[in-house]
Amino acid sequence: MKHFFPIFTQRPDLIYFDNAATAQKPQAVLDAIQNYYTYSNSNIHRGPNFLAEEATVLYNEARRTVADFIGARESFEVIFTRNATESINLVARSLELMFNPGDTIVLSQLEHHSNIVPWLQLKERRGIQLKYIPVNKEGRLDFDPALLDESVKLVAVTGMSNALGTITNLKPIIEAAHRVGAKVLVDGSQLVVHEPVNVQALDCDFFVFTGHKLYGPTGIGVLYGKKELLESMPPFLGGGDMINEVTEQSFSPAFTRTIRGGHA
Repeated sequence: MKHFFPIFTQRPDLIYFDNAATAQKPQAVLDAIQNYYTYSNSNIHRGPNFLAEEATVLYNEARRTVADFIGARESFEVIFTRNATESINLVARSLELMFNPGDTIVLSQLEHHSNIVPWLQLKERRGIQLKYIPVNKEGRLDFDPALLDESVKLVAVTGMSNALGTITNLKPIIEAAHRVGAKVLVDGSQLVVHEPVNVQALDCDFFVFTGHKLYGPTGIGVLYGKKELLESMPPFLGGGDMINEVTEQSFSPAFTRTIRGGHA
């Protein structure tokens, strides 16, 4: 397999064990990036010229490929972000008004900081509380469904620990969360590299991962969300490609609702 990665040609004695942080890039990925910027570079979704149309097709095909890779029902359920961290922050910011003082978010003691800090920030802004699924002596989650009561509005849990390599048994957690009406976000940054993922079979509400751990380029990540949830969330970032129509006093995003005065 090493022959797929040019770095090992230049550094034949290199032994690389840091894939949980970032993966080296195979030649096919490097070639695809080079070919795009050499032959197809243009602005997607808004140019009438043939290069813009070609770039848009490539972009949409990439979205469809990612959707198929994780078993999403529709390609528009896949949102490209900068990384998993931005994906989690997007959900935290866009769902913020769903939370009231006294509501609970449940995390686990296996989480990466990227799946803790956004919720700590939300705690400060909205007066919510955080609870944690504990880890047992074997490094596995000791999940008790009794932890999830009616105050729980969201469960955010890793699919695989970046530190221990522990794979989370996600299905019982997701089912227990849904029984109390809570949404579930899965941080799949490590999981998608090692295990097949089908978000429909899992029935998670959100699933995030990052490209650079999956042999892709730095600066690209994925947020999967169920269609009905994505359509109910206010836009996270305003401007550019997310616009349907803009007037001096209002705008409508590229799908359904009209935003006036900056508020949903």
